[in-house]
Amino acid sequence: MSAVAIGAVLAVCAFAAVAGGLAWGYLADRRFSPERLVVLASVAAAATALLMLPFGGGTAIAVVIVMLTIARSPLTLLDPIVLRKLRVTSRTDYARIRLRMSAGWAASVIVAGATYQALGLRLIPLIYAPLSLLFGLWVWRRIHADGETAREEPAARTAVRVSRVPLALVGFLGSCFLLGVSLAATQNFLTLQISDLGGGALLVGAAAAFQALTEIPTMGYTHVLTRHLSHRVLFGIGCGIYLVIFVAWAFVSSALVAALLKLVIGVAFALTIVAGVMITNELTPSRLRATGQAVLKAVLFGVAPIAGALGGGIVYGALGPRVMFLASTVVVAAAGLLAVIAVPARKRDPVQQPPIAAMEAASPVIP
Repeated sequence: MSAVAIGAVLAVCAFAAVAGGLAWGYLADRRFSPERLVVLASVAAAATALLMLPFGGGTAIAVVIVMLTIARSPLTLLDPIVLRKLRVTSRTDYARIRLRMSAGWAASVIVAGATYQALGLRLIPLIYAPLSLLFGLWVWRRIHADGETAREEPAARTAVRVSRVPLALVGFLGSCFLLGVSLAATQNFLTLQISDLGGGALLVGAAAAFQALTEIPTMGYTHVLTRHLSHRVLFGIGCGIYLVIFVAWAFVSSALVAALLKLVIGVAFALTIVAGVMITNELTPSRLRATGQAVLKAVLFGVAPIAGALGGGIVYGALGPRVMFLASTVVVAAAGLLAVIAVPARKRDPVQQPPIAAMEAASPVIP
């Protein structure tokens, strides 16, 4: 498939993720258990992935990928589930959970990249489907283990009305949109650039692992950073790191160097994703946490990639990777600046972050 076609498929997937993520977030706040929705998503994703086996054409695979995106859309509820379970603990525990996710990602992409390069890409559905089912089984077991806790929170399913959306949240979501555009344009087509420079599937997988390897210590160190810096500042620093690496990618001529730069990208991703989730949690009314996180994911990984993937593919195909990466630096710079301006400064306890439950009690929903 051409760069333009790849961008179009990614844009359609992003649109599907937006619609699905918002719908599932709305239902999780008002009607259904998010854990059960995640279980259903894991089963649906496994079944959809197996559809790749009988189809080998580019168009058919593109359709299956879009279907897989739709099936996976309830997985955006993982963050609200985690934040709910952390209501009575320090907010910095979220970074430790993301750390474990990054560690698993680092191991899986290395093994998967080596396996696919040695045995072929046809193994993707045969590996993905059982892993997706295993994940669903694990969540299902946790539903029963936490059954009593779930029954103690009936208020989370009642309808909630909010008179207005906080202006700071609107501004921050605008920042996330710009960040998502720049990430979609660069991260998706970095794989194509590595391939054009002579890299194979193993190097592409290694590049993803390189990012995860630096995400892990950065997320593990986040609880120390937040004693001295606010989430707003950490988000801005992450955007600044992205800017520097985008410039480097614009002029790199080695596939290995392009992949190794993902080590630095891991630091930026850790700072922006943890800060983004926590800022959204702080700015969202307390009984709409799932909806707030769904909106964040929809903007950052849904709406923004529609523009970023499609626009990035067009610019990459017409003007080349250098122009595309340099244009992305302007966008990510605007994202960092807008976040610093839009998110209000908060007084912080330098010793301990307050529990989320305490924060919710201090900011009730406006009827």
